[in-house]
Amino acid sequence: MLAFIKHSRESALLRAEVYCSLARAATSLLGCALLINALVGLLAKHLDATEWIIDLRGMSGPLRVVLLFACGVAFTIVGLSSKPGRLPVMAMRVAAGSIAIVACIDVARFYSLLASSRISSELPVPFSLFVAGIAAWLGLRGWSSTISHPRGVAVLTLAVAPVWLALFLLGQVVLFGSTNYARKADAIVVLGARVYADGTPSLALEDRVGTGVHLYNEGLAPRLIMSGGPGDGRISEPVAMKTLAESLGVPSSAILLDEGGLNTEKTAEYLVAHGRLSRVLAVSHGYHLARVKIAFERRGIRVSTVPADESRMLTRKPLFVAREVVALGVYYFRPMLRAIIG
Repeated sequence: MLAFIKHSRESALLRAEVYCSLARAATSLLGCALLINALVGLLAKHLDATEWIIDLRGMSGPLRVVLLFACGVAFTIVGLSSKPGRLPVMAMRVAAGSIAIVACIDVARFYSLLASSRISSELPVPFSLFVAGIAAWLGLRGWSSTISHPRGVAVLTLAVAPVWLALFLLGQVVLFGSTNYARKADAIVVLGARVYADGTPSLALEDRVGTGVHLYNEGLAPRLIMSGGPGDGRISEPVAMKTLAESLGVPSSAILLDEGGLNTEKTAEYLVAHGRLSRVLAVSHGYHLARVKIAFERRGIRVSTVPADESRMLTRKPLFVAREVVALGVYYFRPMLRAIIG
């Protein structure tokens, strides 16, 4: 009987420590992310990516920076403390409540756009709903309970933090990429995919071009920009894309080729260097679109993303999604760290 009671107490303690580690890891990551974005906003405003966490674009610059710093400090102090004091916890709860409220407003905006058919989504769940839930959980949970093994919790927190980060990036890749933001634009940019040695476009490329042509036929933009790199043979991705688009009825005069689109950043550079575009529609597979948006907008390109209509499920899609999670993390943090380090 005593052994059973001891085992139950140890199990309860372990659950409490795991729960505490999850909360501390989430709090620390959120605090650090807000602080980094606030600092980057002062050093290089165009690199600030706060809206991927919480949309504060309607707030004036100085007030926005102060709010980010205040919330970031509050979250970071509580997240890094094994037993935070009453005042830091109160400050963190105010910050968490503020973030939850703003995120809920963004959720309401998303569903309003969905109801009015201004956007559409195969998975109509905004990432802001996830942010609101996490912020509410962090604000409401108890932070003053004594932890019997603070070192163990610290180690577990470090182990859990990468999991939270991966979930954050995965949520962006999946949820943002499932939403169609099609609207009037100056051009439709179709991002390339594999072309086989005989010049045949891959299924992924056919889907992307087909979606781009559909948007063109709807009159959403007067021209198509085919962006890609070399194919497996002598025919490049953009050339194969143009041939396919022409076979679908698009006149050659409406198609521009970007042969240097080796990656998403190169495509963005082409648009900056060769086009006077106030807004573009970017077409790619959904898992790629979060990275497209952040790469384009950091170069001053206003972009609305459109996921390609998939004629069938790609067999390697899970691998593509996993790869995109890593790539999005690189695109998100690398420019900011460069701006801070100098």
